[in-house]
Amino acid sequence: MLIEAVDLSKRYTTGAGSVAALDAVSFGIERGEFVAVMGPSGSGKTTLMNLLGLLDRPTSGRLALAGEDVSRLSADRQSALRNRHIGFVFQSYNLLHRSTAIENVELPLVYAGIPRAERQRRAGHALERIGLSKRREHWPVQLSGGEQQRVAIARAMVSEPALILADEPTGALDSHTGLEILALFQAINDAGSAILMVTHDQTVAQYARRILRMKDGRLEADGPVTERSFAPSLQQPGEQAS
Repeated sequence: MLIEAVDLSKRYTTGAGSVAALDAVSFGIERGEFVAVMGPSGSGKTTLMNLLGLLDRPTSGRLALAGEDVSRLSADRQSALRNRHIGFVFQSYNLLHRSTAIENVELPLVYAGIPRAERQRRAGHALERIGLSKRREHWPVQLSGGEQQRVAIARAMVSEPALILADEPTGALDSHTGLEILALFQAINDAGSAILMVTHDQTVAQYARRILRMKDGRLEADGPVTERSFAPSLQQPGEQAS
């Protein structure tokens, strides 16, 4: 099993007392799964993603990544595991505006200490896979929103992580471009990476294989997508802006 969460909880102390953002959540994610996490604002979706991404620590409970209990590891050890096993895609893209598309994609490889020539080869291949090889030297400001999100996806997958965490990846995009992004996620998932996608949109969630439904910090339901949707592949990679 890739991810195993057992009674995972996160509490925050406020002026009014202690608040449970996540309350005894348990589930597992196998290698190669495509899971959507749904729930209203304040349901614990983002808190859960931050814990799974080793960006925050649980107050209690157990979290295992690739069989290793990561709940209480040192910050340095968590950082090393995060860089090796996990890729991130955010709604706001989070690209470095003073770096070109290929330099943005190279970033995880820089942190991993990969030599420059190999970084450029792998980053170039990732951009080719997402249809932006002809825009590798463009700055983020020269790219459309859909293209920026594709660069973010290339950055997330360049290290061939076991797990990609995506937080509302289509939330800032029009419906057509959103479908292109979902097509990329399905292709990446078919190639072997597990994906956990946070979304508030039931239609978007139907592109996953399984849905976790959160409410008030608890896991309310966990089940397969019964009528799965499939996004069309990009027809002309790199030829059109999205």
